[in-house]
Amino acid sequence: MIIATAGHIDHGKTSLVKALTGIDTDRLPEEKKRGLSIDLGFAYVPGGAGTLGFVDVPGHERFVRNMIAGVTAIDCAMLVIAADDGPMPQTREHLAILDLLGLKSGVVALTKIDRVESERIEQVKIEIAQLLRGTCLSQAPVFPVAAPTDIGVTELRQWFDEIAKKQHGATNRGYFRMAVDRAFVIDGAGLVVTGAVSSGEVRTDDHLVLSPAGIEVRVRGIHAQNRKAHQGRAGERCAINIIAPRLSTQNVRRGDWLLATALHAPTQRFDARIRVLKSENRALRHRSPVHIHAGAADISARVAVLEGSSIAPGEEQLAQIVLQSPASLLFGERIILRDQSGQRTIGGGTVIDPFSPARGRAKPGRLALLKALEITDNVKALSAALDAAPQGFAFGQFVSARNLHEADAQALCKKIEGLHLAGEGRERIAFAGRRWDEHLAGLRALVSNADRQAGAEGVSRQNLRQAANRRLADIALDAMLQELVANGTLIASAGRYKLRGTGFQLDPKDEALWAKLEKLLDNCRPPSIAELVAEVRTDQRALERLLQKVARIGLAVQIAPNRYYLPARLRELAGFAEGVAKETPGGLVSIRAFRDKSGVGRNLSVEALEFFDRLGFTGRAGEHRRIVKAIGDVKWVRTGG
Repeated sequence: MIIATAGHIDHGKTSLVKALTGIDTDRLPEEKKRGLSIDLGFAYVPGGAGTLGFVDVPGHERFVRNMIAGVTAIDCAMLVIAADDGPMPQTREHLAILDLLGLKSGVVALTKIDRVESERIEQVKIEIAQLLRGTCLSQAPVFPVAAPTDIGVTELRQWFDEIAKKQHGATNRGYFRMAVDRAFVIDGAGLVVTGAVSSGEVRTDDHLVLSPAGIEVRVRGIHAQNRKAHQGRAGERCAINIIAPRLSTQNVRRGDWLLATALHAPTQRFDARIRVLKSENRALRHRSPVHIHAGAADISARVAVLEGSSIAPGEEQLAQIVLQSPASLLFGERIILRDQSGQRTIGGGTVIDPFSPARGRAKPGRLALLKALEITDNVKALSAALDAAPQGFAFGQFVSARNLHEADAQALCKKIEGLHLAGEGRERIAFAGRRWDEHLAGLRALVSNADRQAGAEGVSRQNLRQAANRRLADIALDAMLQELVANGTLIASAGRYKLRGTGFQLDPKDEALWAKLEKLLDNCRPPSIAELVAEVRTDQRALERLLQKVARIGLAVQIAPNRYYLPARLRELAGFAEGVAKETPGGLVSIRAFRDKSGVGRNLSVEALEFFDRLGFTGRAGEHRRIVKAIGDVKWVRTGG
């Protein structure tokens, strides 16, 4: 269990940790000289359910940034208040930070009781009760202690042991993730990074990523809770020896994350629910510059308020945070906001969506989706998100943001009746069953309408893309078209779609042969009929009859007695002709220039250009041609029953 101290300067935090553990956490020469903690200090002692790790954080107001780095991944807090001073400014700020972080377990150590009378102790207890009212430590016990004489230290230590037993054994099925707060080099070992493990576990020889830089590393050794270990897990402080080519302390900084490859997804924009402290004198306005503390990172940012123009003191609202540099964040992560100078804590919040969009962030549909994503329960959140996202929901990002293993993601999908997925990995998009069916019906209607307008030629995917709702992602459109083809609603050929049962159809035997021919013809230099006969080893008359059938359907185009093209390849050749015309003075297209541009050879160039003349795409201009009609205006196939 990891325990962080908090409290005003010179209230006895370091002395109390030494009394509890026997270890002096002031490790820097400047700390020894000045008698105060500047950076994080660490002490470990065996407990009733494993090792207790104490993080001694600095109390001076100039070192609050270091304090925040020490408390963002802890299990328990010990708020230290001296009996002679009582609650002081940093006491209140540290308590506010603990409250903003949503800490659920904590204790108050009332120190230096050997320096005051009993009446003073009782008076400070009353002040403490008033201070804690309405905060995360409102139910925290108060232990009067005197570190130099060990008064109350044993009782406080026993309380930590009991809390550790209750927290011991908590499972964490997420991927490994550790906030880096220190990095240094050890002779003979190399680079070591330290931090608190917030999820998952790591073993020697595991491959991880330093994020946000994306540096792949291998784990060479592990110390967990100050002891050499083969693995480290959530709830422990670890020192991890990592190796990679040309890796040095220059590659690592406080605020980086050491994490599993599956979690590496840096972001510079995320949505959160932000709460402004009651103690603030003014509201947090839209576009306000702030410092964001997340994990051990301190990043400059701006706050975009999504519901209104500001957040009043004591209130909370949805907001988008735009970071100056990338960070690795997850759903539910607690953040602290300090003012532009980094001198004053003004609020905090909880990450909702680490992958928020650059546009449409405050539209009603987006806000409805955010409120669905705020739900902690994964099943309920996914169900609500599917209802709020008719054009599909970024399921892959949901899985990543919630730190779910793939097995957990699959199990989650099974709990949502009718859920449909399109795409792979982090690009997966999820649809509610009824939404998916609505899109399928819409696509079928678009193809049916195109059939009436263009006959048996069908409709291209590009035209479907333009006609369909533009918010429907390409991978979703493709998955829907594949389903419509697979269930027999549509037939697809050469990138075009039409309704099955409209126009002339092929029998199963012809469909099998056409599948072979289609692959051979999918070229700007398609084989001749004789070459096709040799390739598929079939009777020439049967092959010619089939080519005539598919030409009537519109799946192929005969441009010469011995040559058929797929419509898509003809359009590609037409594009070469347009390119030549744009590059040539007067817009003329010569056979030689077209041959060089398309690479199909002189004979095929002559056949293609003569066919273009017959269609009216090109017109003769002496020995050359001119483009007389736009490609989109040409009816490329002649179909009939």
